[in-house]
Amino acid sequence: MIGIIAAMESEARDLKASMTDPFKIHHGNMTFIKGKLNKKDVVVVKSGVGKVNAAMCTQILIDLFKAKAIINVGVAGAVSPELSVGDIVISTDSVQYDMDARAFGHPRGEIPNMNTTFFKADAELVKLAAEEAQKLNLTFLKGRVMTADLGVDSVELKEELLKEFDGLCVEMEGAAVGQVAMLNRVPYVIIRSMSDQADGNLAEDYQNNLEESIAKGVELVKGLVDRIVMIHGVE
Repeated sequence: MIGIIAAMESEARDLKASMTDPFKIHHGNMTFIKGKLNKKDVVVVKSGVGKVNAAMCTQILIDLFKAKAIINVGVAGAVSPELSVGDIVISTDSVQYDMDARAFGHPRGEIPNMNTTFFKADAELVKLAAEEAQKLNLTFLKGRVMTADLGVDSVELKEELLKEFDGLCVEMEGAAVGQVAMLNRVPYVIIRSMSDQADGNLAEDYQNNLEESIAKGVELVKGLVDRIVMIHGVE
């Protein structure tokens, strides 16, 4: 079973519409759609925005649906100067940059008592996603996704995060999914399509590019699911 998490209904909508034999299950104030996507068993869910929603959703997918792989899909703000609106980021790892316990001697981003800053994505899922992106002629980069409960519309913050974490993009769920996946030893990957440049034009760019950006990410996820034959018990 493959779990697919999107924060917003607009990001999950087309995936749900592409499923066959869909069946709704309500749990934790979320609606999980269980069925098949490209003949693979999947559960698609709108988690809601933010790290707490994403973490809770991931744990439910693992506990209730026995998900053997997690894909987190959605839009993000581009931080790397190599990225443009509409480009794709495939995570190699993720970090919660709003975790800040420097006052206690921990590096920014490190979770105290876990000695963990970066949550590594599954190498095979990353490889398959990159292969599918190439097949679809999508412009993409592989690299770090930076997560916080914060909308970024500041060039200064972008430059700070790029310098400190060398990440490609910012969003609000991925590293929370990554942390829960790591703790449960379940493979995961984040797929993000750039809706904006995380600068002063954030609100306008986000609205203007949202649907087109979502469509690219969804297209990639559909192809990725089709490529997953058997990874860590996923069929």
